[in-house]
Amino acid sequence: MAVFSERYALLRPAPTGVREEDAPVREEILQGIWYDQLLPPEGLCTTEGQRIRVVSPGWWNRQDGPDFRGAQIEFNDRLYSGDVEVHLYSGDWKSHGHHRDSRYEQVILHVVLSAGPDTPAMTATGRRVATLEIGPLLRPDLRAIAEMIANDERDAGTADNPGQCADLVLRFGAPVMLNLLRLAGEWRMLNKARAMRERMDHAGMDQAVYEAFMYACGFSHFKHHFRAIARHLPYDRARQLAQRDPMILETALLQIGGLMPESLPEDSATAPHYGRLSAIRRDALDGLRSLPLEWRRIGVRPNNNPERRLSGSALFIARTASDGLVASLEKVWRGDASPLQRRRAFEALFPKALGFWSEHCTWTGKRMERPTAPIGAGRIRSIIGNVFVPAALALARMRRDQSREEKILAFFRALPPEPENHLTQRMMPRLFHDEAGVKSSFQLQQGLLQIHQDWCASNPSCTNCPLAHYLAPALDIIAGSGAFSKLDTSA
Repeated sequence: MAVFSERYALLRPAPTGVREEDAPVREEILQGIWYDQLLPPEGLCTTEGQRIRVVSPGWWNRQDGPDFRGAQIEFNDRLYSGDVEVHLYSGDWKSHGHHRDSRYEQVILHVVLSAGPDTPAMTATGRRVATLEIGPLLRPDLRAIAEMIANDERDAGTADNPGQCADLVLRFGAPVMLNLLRLAGEWRMLNKARAMRERMDHAGMDQAVYEAFMYACGFSHFKHHFRAIARHLPYDRARQLAQRDPMILETALLQIGGLMPESLPEDSATAPHYGRLSAIRRDALDGLRSLPLEWRRIGVRPNNNPERRLSGSALFIARTASDGLVASLEKVWRGDASPLQRRRAFEALFPKALGFWSEHCTWTGKRMERPTAPIGAGRIRSIIGNVFVPAALALARMRRDQSREEKILAFFRALPPEPENHLTQRMMPRLFHDEAGVKSSFQLQQGLLQIHQDWCASNPSCTNCPLAHYLAPALDIIAGSGAFSKLDTSA
């Protein structure tokens, strides 16, 4: 029986290179743990002895200043709003100079992995900030949590030049490296499924998949914005609006995102569509407030503008609203069908090039030369691979449904590649030189990302890289046409 293999875990190294103060996780991972609230919902208590309940973790701030803005937290049953700062250690507050920085004056909670005997966090005006130590609250395998929420599209760290692995592949051929990448890709998908299961346990199945779908629709500039919108407008409410009229949901998403202007120029050619949505906002969504989101569009292709993606998201949710999101996806997995047939069924759930946003990139811009679907084919492939596959795998393992997992694995192996990102573009020559005949796939891309995360991100020079030591014996054995056990790729 073919199921997703966990054999790659046997090869993975201890982290190479120097990590942030040799901490078990990066600070950004702790931020993700806070944002996704992978913490016990009850029994939280600050180091000062205050009971707390997290109503909202706040908006993830990618600019200078506190890590999260506008959090809502109850301290001893009294609700406070303010900012949250996340560090590995309690002493980082002072060592980073926050005690002298007025931008941190609104911080109401200092979240740390480990709290020591350091001086409590103080603002520039001398106010003490409560501290929450989350290290003892996390599951024992911190690294596993880190992998589940690690950012897939990190652009840092890998040089474009070939590495040691490429020399080995050039000498012995590509098969062993390709098999390793396939195993790494399956391992990465298992971790995505574990992350999905974590969120399902906290928020429910439909909400978890809805958040992941919206996050993927916002890729890459606006993914956190889209997830914030999905949490502000929960799935059950979004589904209700879509069942009434997809335009109501489109209006709600645009309004929450702050992308519905109060008015347009009188001579604007977009007036009819804008007029319809404005009437919906007035008559059906009066009082719906916008989130304080900044939409920085530098480097964003016009076709990927957030207005178009939100409109496409609304139409997708409307197409699946009758049965519900998870139930609609589950229909595709039932019965016998080829991977291609299943992919076509998933693609059919997405909106076609119809309506206002298929012909416009902005409210007042010129009409496009030809209609274009608000969610393009490449982004659809990414959503299928990064959302629908791990969601199905999470449910199959939850239900111990091996037959379903076999279907998912066959589909995953046949899935064509998603659009390249910086990492996959860099990793291919790093591992293969200019090896001809290496055909890309979604599984191969996932393996490239996993290999980068485990081996290359912290060691771009390949200095004493253990991966070459794993591969070289296997390649020697392959060259002698013998069997090998160190790198078992039979599944």
